[in-house]
Amino acid sequence: MAKKFGIKVEEFGFGIPPKVWGKKIGETLYSLNALPIGGFVKLLGEDEVDSTGFKKKLSPRDFRTKSVWQRIGVVVAGVFMNLILAWIIFYSVIIYQNFRIIYPMPEPAVFIGFVQKGFPAQEAGVKIGDKVLRVDGKEVKKFDDARNFIKEKNGQPVTLSLTDIDGSAIRSITVTPKQTDKGDFLIGVGFSPLAIKQYETTGEKIFSGITYSWDLTKITFLGLGKLGRDLGGGNFQAASQSVSGPVGLAGMSNDILSGGKKALPFYLWFVGVISLTLSIFNVLPIPALDGGRLLFLVIEATTRKKVREDIEKIIHQVGFAILLMLALLVTYSDIRKLLP
Repeated sequence: MAKKFGIKVEEFGFGIPPKVWGKKIGETLYSLNALPIGGFVKLLGEDEVDSTGFKKKLSPRDFRTKSVWQRIGVVVAGVFMNLILAWIIFYSVIIYQNFRIIYPMPEPAVFIGFVQKGFPAQEAGVKIGDKVLRVDGKEVKKFDDARNFIKEKNGQPVTLSLTDIDGSAIRSITVTPKQTDKGDFLIGVGFSPLAIKQYETTGEKIFSGITYSWDLTKITFLGLGKLGRDLGGGNFQAASQSVSGPVGLAGMSNDILSGGKKALPFYLWFVGVISLTLSIFNVLPIPALDGGRLLFLVIEATTRKKVREDIEKIIHQVGFAILLMLALLVTYSDIRKLLP
């Protein structure tokens, strides 16, 4: 977007300096940097401040000479591309898995992972993605509870209290387990600690990638709220367990890919979640991030008066220092999790 609006791009960096390697192509330096916790685009004039007290004539390719709406377009372009990438990945995974996809939940629970044809559960209307609340009035707290409670009935009718993924529309279904050739009594379901979202109607399928991204965004903010409560209450151990940095993400990627080709859809889903998370955090009004710069531009567009360059630069510098410190703390926490 910067190049489209005629802004000079001085550097396109992968990672955060110090610089490890760089190559200049045309007028832009493409660099690889030591800290793999992000990236940046350095634009002519973006972080410069005129300290002489005199207004000097700026290059027409200077970021500051462009209209506020062009500058907003440049700032939000990265956020938008992260969002588009997430949509493409989620659509790919959803279609590949016959319009099913993992649906993360803020709290652990037990869900219906699959329903077997010709068994009582299917005939009674049990669906993939249903959340199991109780079995014969007994609350399901652990993953094995539902299966054990059904097994205890030894073929007698059993009542399941179910709800949809969102926790609404609670219903009760009574089924009689079917005896298999091996003598087991089964209702024909597989339980899962992960929720599975099933898109059924034509409308749901068409907008599945977009609505799924919206659902994950809501879950992300619920997680942020819980993180804030943990930090505010001094529960730093719980807060540490709920966040991961580059080291933690690399470990998760390795664990997923160790599953071979069958794990590829889950890995793609994981990449989609990372891309969506980047778009969410980058648009938040946090200094040094795109959202922080966007906030100053919105103020300028609204008041028609630009915030002083020196004040904005100081705020971004302080914000960057805080973010770097947090990144190092999260990395330290990730390393501690790997230690015995």
